[in-house]
Amino acid sequence: MTRATAALVRIEARHLARSPLLWLGVGLGAALVAPEMSWYLPALAGDDVIVYRGGGLLISGGALLAGAWLALRDRASGAAELVAVTPTAPWRPWRARLAGVAAAAAGVFTVAFAAGLAVSAARGGRGTADVRLLVDGMLAVVLGGWVGVAVGRLTGSRLVSVLAAPVWVSLSMLVGGQGQTQAPLTVQNLAPVLFLQNRSAAYGFLPDPLWPHLGYLLGLTMLVGALLLALGSRAGRRLPLKPLLAVAAAGLVLAGTAGARLLSFPDALLVLGPDRSTWKPVQGDLWVAADAVTQDPGWRFPTDGHARTCVGDTTLSACVYPAYGQRLARSIHQAVTPVAAAFAGLPGAPTRVRMVPIGDGGCGDGEVQVGEPRVREPSTSSDQAIRSFYVGLYLDCALGIGRGPHTVPIDQAREAVWLWAELTGGFISREQLENLDDAETGPAARAAALAMAERPPDQVRAELAPLWERLRAGTLPLSELPGQRP
Repeated sequence: MTRATAALVRIEARHLARSPLLWLGVGLGAALVAPEMSWYLPALAGDDVIVYRGGGLLISGGALLAGAWLALRDRASGAAELVAVTPTAPWRPWRARLAGVAAAAAGVFTVAFAAGLAVSAARGGRGTADVRLLVDGMLAVVLGGWVGVAVGRLTGSRLVSVLAAPVWVSLSMLVGGQGQTQAPLTVQNLAPVLFLQNRSAAYGFLPDPLWPHLGYLLGLTMLVGALLLALGSRAGRRLPLKPLLAVAAAGLVLAGTAGARLLSFPDALLVLGPDRSTWKPVQGDLWVAADAVTQDPGWRFPTDGHARTCVGDTTLSACVYPAYGQRLARSIHQAVTPVAAAFAGLPGAPTRVRMVPIGDGGCGDGEVQVGEPRVREPSTSSDQAIRSFYVGLYLDCALGIGRGPHTVPIDQAREAVWLWAELTGGFISREQLENLDDAETGPAARAAALAMAERPPDQVRAELAPLWERLRAGTLPLSELPGQRP
């Protein structure tokens, strides 16, 4: 590349980087990304997907507009005729312009991506972002900019160029299945921006289409670039035909082979253990497939060593994936420990809460298993709702109730002990318990819980110890609970 060409690239890149059309895409992307990021618990391995998806989609639309305006500029200013009579081959300035579009579009997306991750980190997000999302988003935005250049050159119409941006974004959303969690991923993977709906901070994307998608976008970009240079050659005058055909052929092969690989991916992967050989390909709804496995009362997710960030004491420990940080572990521990203290030392009472990649709450081996997707659900839930979720999981396991379709019907004795533990742990007040509606809990269970609450917790726990196995088995009558008159 000559100095003159390099200077032209810098000029075009600076011009595009200042384009309000390109930054319109950035603004719209931020408006889409910000609410979604605030909706979930902060984690870099998660927020990076939100920034990539929303930012890449709308910034590519802004790049398309800016690229189309660039292609229309010569015709609007009358410079096209001047360029036509210069001795320089016409494809050379267009090569510089395409390079300028690529540099500006990729640079703007990089700034937006870094800003999104900075916000996530400021909110307490931990872990490691996937750099491939940055590269993939850059390619998607560059492709959008070059498609805009093609639209401007081929149509010469401002109206068509303006309409092309929303059409591009809409088609990307339609193919990508944005917001359609049950759409086949085999089709979604061909969109310029991936939806990437299944991701674990410990196990990565499930499945992981990023490597072939990078090749797919690179191939499309090479193909579009070659075609644009051919368009700018004015009937092939002094066009380096062989290199251009080689680039076009390479792009076509790369996009074709990578696209075929993307079409072969399963809709999802069900992680049933740390060994990849146990992962199960799923076609269709992942949650239905997961429920069929995890809600079996005998199923437990094996120890995998990934939940290493822990907060705990002699009563209970809470362990999550490092990407979620001690903040989440401390939140779980603080929510559950006061209730868990009521059962400290009783056989079968869980002493650990552990994050696992799937499931709606499993019990076994002295621990409560909390599925990662449920943990990262909307952070805008009230503190009471979040506490209720974790406390409910713990009490289900402690009292042998279980969850899902195999849940054991709760009897009056276990209901009374459940309410007593919530009252003793400060989860509900005596007044709240007394005012519970009969539709929520039985009056006999409420009365028994209040009677137990009249005694010191240590005494109730000691009196429950010889009754504990029968209580958890559901064979203990309400009349035998501590504090009940014979």
